[in-house]
Amino acid sequence: MLAVKSIAAGMALVSITAFAADVSRKPKALVIMLDGMRGDAVENACAPNLQMLRDGRWQPGYKCAWTLNAHTLYDAPALSAPNHVGIACGVTSKKSTIVNNGTSRCDFAKWPSWLVRAVSAKPELKALFMFSWNWDAQLSPDPRVEFVCGTDESNAATLSRRLAAPDAPDATMWYIDWPDHGGHLCGYYPYTPGYLHCVHLSDKAIGGALAAIASRPTFDKEDWLVIVTADHGGYGRSHGALGGQSETIPFLMTGRGLPQGKMNGIPHNYDVAPTVLAHFGIDASGFELDGKAVVPAVPAARTRGLGDGLAVYLPFEGKTPASLANAASGNVEATPCGNVSTTERGGFIGSSLHLETSTNGTGSVCLKGSENLDFENGAEFAMAMWVRMDGAQTGDPLIVANKDWRNGKNPGVLITARGKSGLTFNAGMDGQSDRPRLDVGSCYVEYGAWTFCAVTRGADGVLSLYHGGRDGFLYRIAYGANDIRLKTGYPFFIGQDGTGRYSYSFNGDIDDFALWTRALSDDDVKKIYESGRMGISLGDIAKAGD
Repeated sequence: MLAVKSIAAGMALVSITAFAADVSRKPKALVIMLDGMRGDAVENACAPNLQMLRDGRWQPGYKCAWTLNAHTLYDAPALSAPNHVGIACGVTSKKSTIVNNGTSRCDFAKWPSWLVRAVSAKPELKALFMFSWNWDAQLSPDPRVEFVCGTDESNAATLSRRLAAPDAPDATMWYIDWPDHGGHLCGYYPYTPGYLHCVHLSDKAIGGALAAIASRPTFDKEDWLVIVTADHGGYGRSHGALGGQSETIPFLMTGRGLPQGKMNGIPHNYDVAPTVLAHFGIDASGFELDGKAVVPAVPAARTRGLGDGLAVYLPFEGKTPASLANAASGNVEATPCGNVSTTERGGFIGSSLHLETSTNGTGSVCLKGSENLDFENGAEFAMAMWVRMDGAQTGDPLIVANKDWRNGKNPGVLITARGKSGLTFNAGMDGQSDRPRLDVGSCYVEYGAWTFCAVTRGADGVLSLYHGGRDGFLYRIAYGANDIRLKTGYPFFIGQDGTGRYSYSFNGDIDDFALWTRALSDDDVKKIYESGRMGISLGDIAKAGD
């Protein structure tokens, strides 16, 4: 709850219609606010209860529509107070006026919490707000809503007892501080054991609450909606000032009648309030909320081999120029420019491409013909590679790009080595958005070590940036990129921008580079990453038809 992040505009791309409970059962709801919970921590931490929810394995008849690409408020720093108000009240900071963790106050008479709105519309409901951060005592207080402030440990035990009791609250909001405590103390990202332990403690507490709900004698006559989200993520020991690492959070929505699977688009944490109100049959359309009731669109699974849509694949095996032969079926030719060589100096898998600036010139590889590629739906694409940086880079040199990097607003996409920050992704937008450019937050890189990097933009407009090392943690951040400008007239370059004339050059190695004219799924990216960690190249798994 300490640091300030960059403000990035988000895009709610889920389908929005009315969502209501099963009228034959009594509606009940539990909203869980996890402080400092990164979206990717759901998969990488020991969190069997969250994973059970995500996979739709909680109770018969209950399914989960989920995403790990949800976002925080777009008009305030990634701090707890403005996002707690957003989750509880369904408004952004422009309306709440809360932009920090200080003493600023919201007009809760005008923007009450969803708990207050629920008991106002239906006085028979019992409402509970349980929290461990003292600031939350001022979050829309009302005598009809029970406020309980205790430690995370005591709250978990108390709530489990309350939820199992015959007079359990109908509408509950529960704040858990553990992940944020572990992040500030030990570091959110790259993960530390202390942070992962605190995520695990939170998961155990959630498991107790879920077991208590399922144990209720009247459970079969009830229609529960369980939503799990967060107020922010983190970078290092702070919430992060680098964008996506602090803004990308989980959104798990479990209930009867929901589709099972990963939802399209990017919901926001301030969509929680109208979604829960809709579950209770309360129409929020007249409340002037910023959030929208979420009815998730879960696309049908598509089974495609990794070779489908693969336009460029460069394993960099053998001696240059033979090592630059494109092993994919796309009509793209890899041509060396300047100081390019393959090296056996610990290539990630076999040999690798080595690029550096020296007296012999600037090294890069031009992917001739890539400017003519036909990308699906105009802007679906994916790239994946392993990268090793020799050290801190100068002048934001390009790892791969098809844009003129003299101005980040120019059309096209790139991955750049940004000084001491590691890897980052940039894209030019189509001019119709209020964002002329998109900068996805930087990813940590250990100098001298191999880092996996992948980026994909799907048909739902979500752009995801993945990275991971040999430790097995695959990190992910995401942004709405519905208006991305992918085609530029320039070819893709490795080690240069699309013009081939950028002033600063990348120093390091690249291996197993691939470019697709379609999006990759999460499972595709995980498969490439996990195989690479075991010394298996993309070419090997693509040939196997996996």
